[in-house]
Amino acid sequence: MKRLPRAPWKFWDRNQASPKRRVHLGIDYGTSASKIVFRDYGAPRGETAVLIPRNGSVLIPSRVCMSATELLFGDNTKTNGEYEIYESLKMRVAAEVSGNPKYHSGSTTLPQGFTAADLAALTVWFLISEGQRAAAAQFDGRLEGVEIGMTMGVPLPFFNDGELKASFLGIARRAWSFYCNEGLLDSALSIERALRVLAKHQVVLLPIPDQEGREWIRCEGEASNWLVLHSPIGIGPFAKVDIGAGTTHTSLFRVFGKLRTPKRSLAPFGAAAVPIGMDAVDRAIAECEGLNTDCLVLRGSEASILQANAKVHGALVPVRKHIYDSYRKAWSEVSAKLSSNALELIAWRQHKVVVIGGGSLLPLLVDTFRTHPDHQEPLSVLTLEQPTDLVRADRRKIPSEELPFVAVAYGLSQLESHLPNPYCRDPG
Repeated sequence: MKRLPRAPWKFWDRNQASPKRRVHLGIDYGTSASKIVFRDYGAPRGETAVLIPRNGSVLIPSRVCMSATELLFGDNTKTNGEYEIYESLKMRVAAEVSGNPKYHSGSTTLPQGFTAADLAALTVWFLISEGQRAAAAQFDGRLEGVEIGMTMGVPLPFFNDGELKASFLGIARRAWSFYCNEGLLDSALSIERALRVLAKHQVVLLPIPDQEGREWIRCEGEASNWLVLHSPIGIGPFAKVDIGAGTTHTSLFRVFGKLRTPKRSLAPFGAAAVPIGMDAVDRAIAECEGLNTDCLVLRGSEASILQANAKVHGALVPVRKHIYDSYRKAWSEVSAKLSSNALELIAWRQHKVVVIGGGSLLPLLVDTFRTHPDHQEPLSVLTLEQPTDLVRADRRKIPSEELPFVAVAYGLSQLESHLPNPYCRDPG
């Protein structure tokens, strides 16, 4: 039986002897594409993280398509000629709540009766349903004795803003309420039923303890560190840059452990984010090419456009500088903390860099982070390697170009809300 309004795992805290098999969904609800990983804590050979593809792709479109009678989720085949297409709803929520246009400047009017938060909650309901369907397939349709929970990711600027954090917490809990009370959602939903469900399950922004809140939502940047921790790429100081559709987040941390094995702990030194990412890259390319900037049709084709047309390189200079600002801001935290530790500062002069998110597929952006933000020395950019506990639900090999997209969902599938930190005994 599914339970509300408690976070999905709260009853296990009260009953450690529960025979239930734990399955936890990590939902990376993205600006342009979402990713889902479920972690099976009762797998016969030890806990396993399962990456969920849809129609062969691990990138599930976050757009909502609307006809005269229905909403479609997870579909990137429809065009504006046959459907109204609503993109970047995650950033629209931030713009609506904060009143700050820096998060979203699109001009498309939302459909009558729906807010951006409404459409976001319905989308997350669909993603939860996709996660359960994948888990059911993994268990041959038998979910008796299996308890499913979920955690959703939130960008650092939203997580650190009380009002935005409350709004995205409300989206996650509302979507879970839809799932618990209305059942699974297919890719199509009639507008009539959507309005009825939204009216039945209103937004409730009641304050809850911070630890319980972290069972519903967590910072995307912190969550993605789990994949670096478990990827056998090395130890020492790292910079991890996540270039998403609407934001860029940079984390600086030191990894502890043995080479070529899953690491034991990670110590954070600094983090920063800026509200600019691949959407801004697409807009700059579109403006340079004379394309319609309201329709971001370039997703996935930026590399070929840049290779074929060198003139857009100049148009991307300001965007690259703004994206790199997340690195500079994170480094300023590190340099301030280590001002009295000369040996550690020397070690950070040659730290390694990992780039994830959609921007990781663009060499022009990746090369931006090959230079130290303070000393201007060249840095090594490493490629993530697949953790031993991560598999695709369809049993296909996870190609290297997919790993940078699934880091957040992989981390969110972890029940632990904090990474192990050797410098801090109390993770809270």
